[in-house]
Amino acid sequence: MKKILYVIIALLLVYLVLAMFGPKEIKVERSVSIKKPTILVKSILGDFKYFHDEWSPWTEKDSAMKTTYKGNPGEIGHFYSWQGNKEVGSGEMEIVSKTEDSLVQRLTFEGMGDSRAYFIIKEQPTATDVTWGMIFEVGFFGRPMMLFMNMDKMLGADYEKGLSKLKVKLESMKEDVASANYEIKEVAWEEKTFYGTKRTKLDGSKLGAFFGENWPKMWLQLENEKVKSPMSPCGILYSWDEKTMATECVAAMCVPKGFELKGWEKYSIPATKVLSVPYYGAPEKSIDAHYAMDEYLKANNLSYSFVIEEYVTDPTLQKDTAKWLTNIYYILK
Repeated sequence: MKKILYVIIALLLVYLVLAMFGPKEIKVERSVSIKKPTILVKSILGDFKYFHDEWSPWTEKDSAMKTTYKGNPGEIGHFYSWQGNKEVGSGEMEIVSKTEDSLVQRLTFEGMGDSRAYFIIKEQPTATDVTWGMIFEVGFFGRPMMLFMNMDKMLGADYEKGLSKLKVKLESMKEDVASANYEIKEVAWEEKTFYGTKRTKLDGSKLGAFFGENWPKMWLQLENEKVKSPMSPCGILYSWDEKTMATECVAAMCVPKGFELKGWEKYSIPATKVLSVPYYGAPEKSIDAHYAMDEYLKANNLSYSFVIEEYVTDPTLQKDTAKWLTNIYYILK
């Protein structure tokens, strides 16, 4: 009996020693070069439904798995969960952060805790380099097993397969999905007149307060004059810096032809063509809609002078930001 006990203790000691030398984390990473614009690739990588339907290496292992999606693609909080067979198991993913060249997700496998998945995007002259990776921490008592399991080889094959499918899907597209995800239309505008603030350069974090201060004043003047604006409150955007989020803008209201809103700057727009796209969600998170518009402009060899955002939904009446409508207009040259 004592011999068995000694063996058990010896094995336990060996296991503890192996745990001291086993890896604390496992990293799996694969890369691919895709001959498509970076804006398009970034838009696709942030869409969990497109991932599941079109290029996930695990979907084909269980075509009957149950899935759930929440939030807006590409935005922090976008969420995807799945329940499948023994091969794919159950889990969830959520976008937790993003930068100009990366996208980070919380990845949770049932019973295994949270890991970190990520995409690193690098723009090249004629292509986009994508690195897809995952890092998960290994608990102390699980480390000895990792010494005898090649997780990079086991999972790396799936990553390679997924990236290969993504490359084929994107490079075979005849039209850009980034634009296809939004209903972009080219429409003719009649002459329009806006009144608003002077052109002001602001940090992106101050836009809400700037608009919130000036729109009510203009709205009240119109009410007192018993004049109805043909559009909801607007922001006229002349420039935008993606890195600093600074913009040169105007808080404005459109007025009927011939009406003068005293005390405010006048902005006249002659009859012209515009590109329009409706966006649902918090206005400060509309970046993907602008990416889609940019891709559409490039694909159709168009250029624009400035942008007008029309904030249709009154946030005091509708609390659900997913239902807030912003009409985005690009004034074409």
